Amino acid sequence: MTTTAEHLQTVVTHWQDLEGLRTTRPHDAWPPPSLNTYLRTLDEYDPQDRSAPVRLHIVDTIRTVEAALLTLADQTASDVQRPAVTRIRSAGPGDTVGLRLATMSLADAADPARWHYTTHPTRTAPHACVWLQHRLQGAPGPFRPLLGLHHDRIATVAQGAAQRVEHALGLTRRETPIGRACACGGGLVLEGGDGRPPAMRCGSCGWTHRPADTAA
Repeated sequence: MTTTAEHLQTVVTHWQDLEGLRTTRPHDAWPPPSLNTYLRTLDEYDPQDRSAPVRLHIVDTIRTVEAALLTLADQTASDVQRPAVTRIRSAGPGDTVGLRLATMSLADAADPARWHYTTHPTRTAPHACVWLQHRLQGAPGPFRPLLGLHHDRIATVAQGAAQRVEHALGLTRRETPIGRACACGGGLVLEGGDGRPPAMRCGSCGWTHRPADTAA
């Protein structure tokens, strides 16, 4: 079973792939726009069909996933992150205690382990994933341990984010009912969307037909 940390890592690993698709040709849509052709003559279906406007879907995935992860990190930090030490102004060069306290407050606020709530270069989906992974691991820093509700919330959002990313990149094979019956009476589904050749399969008897089957 895939762990929460692995779901977060999926987003980190493939984020640049998503960003790269902003300016490239759309990849295969699912179900394929040539579905009718596929059903009419299986070997006519072109698994490299790139006619569907998928770029908007990629942009939507990036925005949706990033917003969900940033909100999750904000909510988690508000519960477990200790506020930075209040900025202290020393009385002058001779105020050694004040100088130490001022230095400590600056260092505490600049702690790289901290999560930032406002505009900051680290407010990105990948950084949010890494920060959440560290919280799951109990990494040191100005944080209280996560509670069960935090683990549950992170697990839910992380799984959804990973699924959206994999779906957008075509990394998972999906099934679409096609409204036709197999010879055995079972319902037929079209499998594909993961870059491999599509196939028509019966959910009851397991009969499977691929374009390559008719090309032999």
